[in-house]
Amino acid sequence: MPHSPVSEEKLVGFPARCLSLRQKLRVSRPELAHWLGVGRSYITVMEKGRQAPSRPVFQLIEKLEAAANLKQLAMHMPQPDSPAPSTEMAGLPPAALEALDRLVQEQPPENPAPSFSPAPATAITPPPAPVKKPITREKTAFALRVAALREKLGLSRPKLAQRLGVSRQYVTKIENGAHASLPVIKLIEKLEAEVQKTSAPSTTTITASAPEPTITTSSAAPQPAPADTPAFSIPAPPAPAPVPGIPRITALPVLTIPAARELTAPSQAAFSATEHFAFTVSDPDAFALRLAGDAMLPQHHDGELAVLYPNSLPHTGNRVIARLHDSLGGDVLFRIYSTADHGHSIVLSSLNPLYPPVTLTPAEILWLYPVATTVRQMLI
Repeated sequence: MPHSPVSEEKLVGFPARCLSLRQKLRVSRPELAHWLGVGRSYITVMEKGRQAPSRPVFQLIEKLEAAANLKQLAMHMPQPDSPAPSTEMAGLPPAALEALDRLVQEQPPENPAPSFSPAPATAITPPPAPVKKPITREKTAFALRVAALREKLGLSRPKLAQRLGVSRQYVTKIENGAHASLPVIKLIEKLEAEVQKTSAPSTTTITASAPEPTITTSSAAPQPAPADTPAFSIPAPPAPAPVPGIPRITALPVLTIPAARELTAPSQAAFSATEHFAFTVSDPDAFALRLAGDAMLPQHHDGELAVLYPNSLPHTGNRVIARLHDSLGGDVLFRIYSTADHGHSIVLSSLNPLYPPVTLTPAEILWLYPVATTVRQMLI
């Protein structure tokens, strides 16, 4: 959701403050960008004064400055026996707190006390440093589902990664309990539905009343889905669907922004379209959206058609169409896709500097499809 801008009085000297804070904490631009949940280029334009920060980013930088000042002041003040946690540091990332502690440890006090070194009677060996144990993730139900699906399909991790359009390391992290992106979750659910459909048992009945036995096959009654499988099922198409990857010319349904807000699945695009556009695509569920708004100026304009590939995964730098959850207003955004927080957050950036980047969780996005191409209509 958009935030109110920061007042001009508070932004006086802000680029120098941002650079001074980063130098004081001895962190790089990517590290500071990771704490703030923005891209590296966002830090660059702030330090050079080319763009004002959004209100959440400005408040978090003020909190980092206050925490750094408190850490430096604590070096010259007597510490109580049971220090209370500072409210100024609440909400800071763990990596930022570690950098603040390291700032105090690396700076010597101004007036060190004279040291005496009498010969000790017995040498005292310091206790060994505690060994940090590796952090282990608890395997979630989704991680077990992915491992079971891979066994049912008889695929190795590289093969499954190839079908999902991700790396082998990404599949390994998911099976070890890491969070998966929303497009990967949708593809896993689709593969589960296909496996459940193909593995449904069938009963064979032989009737001996005729001179030759007649064999009739009937499908067994549908079994109730497990609790951790999707509640919906993908209906079988009346004809074989085109294989993804084979270009074909088709009449793409064209949706408007209001119609896209009501879209919950790509198959509904054909019923919500008021016009069609002949184009060559390789995604069987592809559809087009007529753009509106100035968030992607100067490269994209009102009335331009964006061709969406629902069965493809977005990558960093791709243009995407995202439909936000109803709790965030249900807006449909045309933005540039990237991730943060090790893939646990999705960052949607615009080309227009008037629109700051938006950081969301996968649960806050109803659907997100990459844009394969855009077509500008020159004559109306």
